[in-house]
Amino acid sequence: MKSVRGICVSAMCVAAVAVLISGCATTSETDTAPSSSSSPQSSETAEPTPSATATEESRFTDAELAQTCIDATVSVFAPDVEFDIDATRIEHRIVEPEWLVLVPASTGGQIAESQCTIGGTPLAPVIEMSSGSIDPLPEEQIQRLIRGENEGGTE
Repeated sequence: MKSVRGICVSAMCVAAVAVLISGCATTSETDTAPSSSSSPQSSETAEPTPSATATEESRFTDAELAQTCIDATVSVFAPDVEFDIDATRIEHRIVEPEWLVLVPASTGGQIAESQCTIGGTPLAPVIEMSSGSIDPLPEEQIQRLIRGENEGGTE
């Protein structure tokens, strides 16, 4: 497992390169269907995709979504927590906020997981749900969260 500290620098470098590259683009952006990840944990993992009017600065990268979830949940774990950002599962939801982010972790010899729903932009993220758990979510619950069902609200 990688510690979260090494990823922060990498994520900043990736974001800087993405901004530089976007300034050189000469073709117009179009909506695309979410692409599937080859991650064995998800058959429907989607890459964050832009809307027709979105700018480079308003789109999350996978690393930004993972880091946002980690930042929102790190305080619920013991100080020895290590997050496995490479194994993060990101699902596009059919409701707002549009991303479900599950970041595997380990703490105190236990398998753990950060769980978040995130919307907004990288500069102004909107975190509706954030929790840290030593029990990963069952697939049935993940599918309900993707559909916006049973989120623990007052609906």
